[in-house]
Amino acid sequence: MTVLPQYLLFLLAALFALPAQAQIWVTSAASSGTGTLRAAIQGLNPATSALQEIRFAIPTVPGNPVAEIVLDAPLPVISGVNVLINGNGQTDRVVVNGNGRQIFTVEDTATTTALEIRDLTMRGGAVVNNGGCLRIRRAATAATLRRVAFDQCKAYVSVINNPAARGGAVYTKGALTIEDSSFTGNSIVSTSADEASADALGGALFAEGDRPLTIARSLFSGNRIYLGNQLPSFCRSGNGGAIALSLSNALAVISDTSFVDNKTSCRNPTVSYDIDGTGDGGAIAIYGQGGETRLLANYFHGNFGNRGGAVGFLQPLGMLATLTNNTFHANTSNQAGGGAALVNCCALAMVNNTFSDNVARSPGMANQFQASSSVLALYNNLFNGTNSNADCIISSALANSGYNLYANNACWSTSDGTSQIIGAMTWLQVPRITGGYVPTLPFANGSPPVDRGDDAHCAAYDARGIPRPLDGNLDGISRCDIGAVEHSYIDVIFRSGFQAG
Repeated sequence: MTVLPQYLLFLLAALFALPAQAQIWVTSAASSGTGTLRAAIQGLNPATSALQEIRFAIPTVPGNPVAEIVLDAPLPVISGVNVLINGNGQTDRVVVNGNGRQIFTVEDTATTTALEIRDLTMRGGAVVNNGGCLRIRRAATAATLRRVAFDQCKAYVSVINNPAARGGAVYTKGALTIEDSSFTGNSIVSTSADEASADALGGALFAEGDRPLTIARSLFSGNRIYLGNQLPSFCRSGNGGAIALSLSNALAVISDTSFVDNKTSCRNPTVSYDIDGTGDGGAIAIYGQGGETRLLANYFHGNFGNRGGAVGFLQPLGMLATLTNNTFHANTSNQAGGGAALVNCCALAMVNNTFSDNVARSPGMANQFQASSSVLALYNNLFNGTNSNADCIISSALANSGYNLYANNACWSTSDGTSQIIGAMTWLQVPRITGGYVPTLPFANGSPPVDRGDDAHCAAYDARGIPRPLDGNLDGISRCDIGAVEHSYIDVIFRSGFQAG
């Protein structure tokens, strides 16, 4: 008889002691009953630490590969320590249609420490208050969303029930990771024509607390806050058309993500038209205290806000704001910062960003970028504007800046001898994807940004993941380019013998 070594016996004993993974299958698209999503959630065991996975095997109609679950009542709250809701296929293979009801919820009394949702579409969920499609009230729950689509989810502001609303699609107090996902057409809206509150934050997503947040390779498009009121004197919306963050001593990283046509709007009940840009941060509004927010290689286009057409940092005291390799194009603000505004904010480090054709509608405000903050670094940025407002306004002294390009009036100081005002940047090309995950604004060969940046403050990669610095003017010396794009990778390919016939 073979006798197993002692260490193998210990290993086998440990393996058998591990809790087994449980799979619960959803086989019916009905709202309730045997084999439904509702029954699967009810079947979760709140006491076990084993992974509990909900999977889908719903028969589909011939010619229609989409399995859609249309709810006729809110789903039960999620229990279980470690839960995976796995659409096990393409994102649009399984659709959970809230049909005006809230979809997934984790309450603060739950045992859930980890919730992951994969390959699923959530559509049409709605609730008064927070998180029309996903609400996580437990700070100890870490949520991960991979290849998830949120479409037309809503949170309602209601003065009668609760004057505040947070996150049209998603609300969370815990750590949150979002990868390769999309948020389209989500909103916070009023339940009546004249709400006496404008306390609304995050048309698609709101996160608060002291836990980290990561968003990567995703899309936020057509999200908004849309309120009916006469605040403060005529009309006032909430803040953060797509995202609002209120984090305390936490790290937030948003990278390789596109923000397109998000806005803050309202309707005064005495008029028959919408008023856009009546809340701060057309795409993103950032609050909080301490910690760091990093915006890395993102694309902002067509967003509309009040202070910060695309991004507004709104009194996040003690925070470090890091902006690297972002492209801000054709965003609009009613007040400060057509591209971005930092209001009574933080410490700022801004390197290798491109701002072009953003507009601040108020005279005397900055079209591209405006900040009242402590500037740690302002290097290798490109600011291209066309009207009489300044490209850039910074209220504090600029001791740490250089190698920026401005089209017109600029925020550089007399101690900055390396930045330049060069007039209209006609060599900037239309936005398009030339690599990476987001569109950028390429520029023509031989244009002023090529090899004119500061290597000492150069981002290691550009917005597409191309290494910096490279040799763009073929003088044999690699120098950092100004803006979000390192142009010279094309020249390197051609010089390596890959020329077309």
